[in-house]
Amino acid sequence: MNKLTSTAIALVLGAASFATSVSAEIIGVFLRNGSEFILVRTTDEGLMYCTRVGDGFEMCGGITEQDDGSWSGSSMKHPDMPSFMTFNGKVVFNETAMLLEGCAIGNAQCESEIWPRQ
Repeated sequence: MNKLTSTAIALVLGAASFATSVSAEIIGVFLRNGSEFILVRTTDEGLMYCTRVGDGFEMCGGITEQDDGSWSGSSMKHPDMPSFMTFNGKVVFNETAMLLEGCAIGNAQCESEIWPRQ
């Protein structure tokens, strides 16, 4: 892990202590598009959030865990889309990454991304 990554992760973990949730469990820090650190955490209420560290943009919007271990919900957001738009989404974790899929227009248009764990 390089010094920049270590510093960014330390900042993420420090920022997590100021989260608005009553209590959060950090799942991990992931890298989106090779440059955006994303803090992924859950709350005591069983909701998962994926927050971009640089500006606090929330992508997962409080999705819930499913019986198969995936997470899903209808309040996911894409940082390149207007802020009023939400998507049906699903998140799956493996040992090295997380896979996100968001769908719009009745699941007719979907996009996915893979974020490596840091």
